[in-house]
Amino acid sequence: MKKHILYQSDYELHAFFVKGLKIKEVQRFQTLNEFKENFTQYLSRNPKTPIYWLVDTTQEAYQTTLLPHVLGKDRRELMAYKMRRLFEKSDYTYGIVQGRETQGRKDDRVLFMALNDPNFLEPWLSLLTRQKIPLAGIYSLPLLSQHLLKHLPQAPYTLLVTDTPTAGLRQTFFINQKLQFSRLIPLNISNIQERIQEILNQITTTQRYLDNERLLPESEPLQVLSVIILTDIQTCHVFNKQPPQYDSSTLNIHVLDSRDLKIGIKTDSERALYLHDFVANQISRSWFTKNHYASPIERRYSFYRHLRKVFYFTSILLLSGATAKSALLLQDANSLKEKGSITIEKTKSRQAEIEKLREKLPRSDLKLDILLMRNIVDVGYHFKARHLSPQPALEKLSHVLNRHNDLFIQQVKWDIRHLKTALFETNSKTMKNEERDNLFKELDFSKNFIESIRLQGKIDNFQGNYLKASRTFKQFIKDLQRHFWKINVLLEPYNSNQVLQGKIDSQAEVGEAPFTIELFIKHAYP
Repeated sequence: MKKHILYQSDYELHAFFVKGLKIKEVQRFQTLNEFKENFTQYLSRNPKTPIYWLVDTTQEAYQTTLLPHVLGKDRRELMAYKMRRLFEKSDYTYGIVQGRETQGRKDDRVLFMALNDPNFLEPWLSLLTRQKIPLAGIYSLPLLSQHLLKHLPQAPYTLLVTDTPTAGLRQTFFINQKLQFSRLIPLNISNIQERIQEILNQITTTQRYLDNERLLPESEPLQVLSVIILTDIQTCHVFNKQPPQYDSSTLNIHVLDSRDLKIGIKTDSERALYLHDFVANQISRSWFTKNHYASPIERRYSFYRHLRKVFYFTSILLLSGATAKSALLLQDANSLKEKGSITIEKTKSRQAEIEKLREKLPRSDLKLDILLMRNIVDVGYHFKARHLSPQPALEKLSHVLNRHNDLFIQQVKWDIRHLKTALFETNSKTMKNEERDNLFKELDFSKNFIESIRLQGKIDNFQGNYLKASRTFKQFIKDLQRHFWKINVLLEPYNSNQVLQGKIDSQAEVGEAPFTIELFIKHAYP
């Protein structure tokens, strides 16, 4: 992925173009007033390529503090409140949770950062906004440099020292690979011996500051601070050939050539590599780098760019889906076309056979038509269903009645029904609409016909015991359900939700417990 990385120090701005592992410095700008036109032209070359803005300035402040351990919205609100208290006049602030305390309340350790001088960025950013350039984010160089520590000698307390010809000498202090603070001072000394001595003096000054702030452990003074100086090959050679005088009991100094750092970085020349080169390489390889300082307003064109990508990707998915669906429909259409062609050929063949048969017989004696023959076959199915014998169903019913001697059957009706209307009319007064709908959903009268038996009877030796009659009837229904597909109760001997049968206004005589039920058996057409 192509990216533009702008590295801005207090003195100048470098424009880098990153493509794969190759980092190329495209242009350099010292002051905005002098190079405003050139910078505008640079932005107009690739207006759609996102820009990643690295800041390396003395105006960056750091504050480490403890906050109560909370999560979600409460944490965000607490951190926002604390940043407003610490940096009231700054619009560019950032906070990151670095871990928890192991004792006491186990509070969160939080690093707060801010750019104290907004004028450091605003003139340059206004040109980006004016040309609607997508800004991916504004990043703190010291904070991103902590990812470089995994390629360097490991130590609990590390001071990373880097220098550049323009920005100066930067000292960044880490505890357990977590940034605590960073210090940038000008360093304009051309003589290598004097430059090395000044670097060592600044390291000693920083060490005293760490001791005064109690950032270094007092119990282990012999292995306190690991100092890593990342510089060019000439400085490394002079330092190793004539080591300067320093207290080796309190400082463990490693001097490393920046070009020997094995992280796969490649440049367009043999120039020395600096800290911003390594951080730019890290950004180029990362699919996502979290923004530090840029506000949502400043990043809105980057958001629009990502939104357009989502729309494009969604459109491609929809187009691909529609294409695949169309291909399937076309395949189904071709299959139907082939089946239709086969059917047409068969129809023509049958029609030819019929024509031959018509030639052999008198035209007035036999009128043959395919649709007429199909209707005759369908009618034949229904007539064949009419010849079903009631014997199997009545035998099942007799086996059930043998177990219920208290039941007296007064009337038995047997019938075959192959139309939905016939079944509907018979049960229209006894079945609810919902029950009828559920029953017809289970039937397919184009493939099935219904054998039905209607029983009318009463419970013998009733003697007015309605509860006993109800239990006997329910057991009878339960036994019938084992042999028949569906049972429809038209009249019960006793229903607690209705008027008792056998009382006044009932057609049954006093002392009787009548019932009427209908049994259904589903048969498929042959």
